[in-house]
Parts: sequence; C-alpha cells; structure tokens
Amino acid sequence: MTIAVLGAGRLGSVLTRALRAAGYDVSGPLRREERIPDVDLAILCVPDAAIGDAAASARPHATRIAHVSGATGLDGVDLSIHPLQTFTGTEPPEVFHGIGAAIDGRTEADLALAERLATSLGMNAFRVDDAHRAGYHAAASFASNFVLAVLDAAEELANDVGVERAHLVPLVQRTVENWAASGAAPVLTGPIARGDARTLARQRAAVDEHAPHLNDLFDDLVNATRALASRTPATTAITTGGAESTVSEGNDV
Repeated sequence: MTIAVLGAGRLGSVLTRALRAAGYDVSGPLRREERIPDVDLAILCVPDAAIGDAAASARPHATRIAHVSGATGLDGVDLSIHPLQTFTGTEPPEVFHGIGAAIDGRTEADLALAERLATSLGMNAFRVDDAHRAGYHAAASFASNFVLAVLDAAEELANDVGVERAHLVPLVQRTVENWAASGAAPVLTGPIARGDARTLARQRAAVDEHAPHLNDLFDDLVNATRALASRTPATTAITTGGAESTVSEGNDV
C-alpha cells in the first residue's frame, strides 16, 4: 500500500518514520506547497481547522483519506487514527509501541484498514465514533494538556521558594504510577484527604502571596479534590502521644 503523509509537524514527522519502519511505501511528510502523489491512502497530519481543505486537495490523488485528529469526525475523510500520545517530533518509530489509538471508519473496510495500520505500528486500537469524539478528546486533554498546566503551576510555586523542578519529578512519577495501578480515589493523599483544614488554609495563603494569579486554579482544584476525597477508602484512626488523630491510609505529602 502506498501512503502519503500530509503535514510536516510533530506527528507527521514521526508517523512517516514509523510507517517506513513498518514496511510501507511512504511519501512525505509533505508540506502544503508540495505536490501530492497518487497513492492508496493520504494521511492528514494537519490542524483540525485545515482538515476539510486538505481532504479536498488530496481527494483527486488518494483512494482513501485518513486524519489523525482526536476530536474531529469523519466529515471529508474515510477513516481516522488518533494516537493517544504526546509527541515532540523527534521520537524513534518505536514511540507508537504499546500506546492506544482511537480509530473509526465510514465502512467496515475503512475501519479494518484503520485497525490494521494502528496494529502494524504497535498501537492498541479501540473504536470511538463521531458522537463520542469530543468527550474522548476532552479526556485526553485532562490527562495531558491540563496536567501540564497544573505541573507548571507547581513548578512556579516551587521555584519561588528555591525548590527545583527535579525535586518534584519523583513525586509526580509515583503519583502517576499509583493512579495507573489503582485509580485516583484509592491513592489520594494530602491535607484534603485527611481533613486538614488548617494546612489547606496555609497553602491558600501562600499561593495568594507568591502567585495570586493561581488563586482561581487552586480553588477549583481544591473543590475537585474534595469531590474525589468523598470517594476515597475509609481513613484509619491512630493514637500518637495519647491523642487520637485520623489520617488516610498510606504515605502522604
């Protein structure tokens, strides 16, 4: 099967290398001004807003057209393959191995082609139809883009008190590992999980002092974390120095 990859951005670049490594005959990644060859499949690695125009340009040259958007439906294309991963564009072809891929197709043959391509790159394919694309992509944004916004806020506050990003990394990594193994509610720790209103108030005052532009984000995350805490396992009462206190099970921060 001959393939043309349209779009030389992060995903277009690494996808082209991976497809070649998997044995496909690939042209590209092609930039907007480059001629599109006649191929069996054109894969559009372009911004969502440009998919319609790119599909129209590719249609005379391709038997089938695919896009790699997570949020966009099948308007103008025959199939879609969205690698559920973040890319810099410099990764080796093996970056696709073991990741998820949301696929869809207009016909059973289109869907089968999407699954075959995803599998040949080492991805685990699952179907997400047009009606659920926006919700699926919102989940991906929470898992990646919004996480980076929260981590950037953490880094800003840490830097202000002389703590480097590297010192936060093990905490972030362990948190993700715990979530991957058990989900969020069972592994939640911290002042909200243990009902420590005094510490939470001190945190809020520190944010207001050092980074007041983060106040709204802090308040929203506190509310979301309180809702999560309501689903956590029961806490354990322990006695220390003759006084009983209640703490969440497990290590805390």
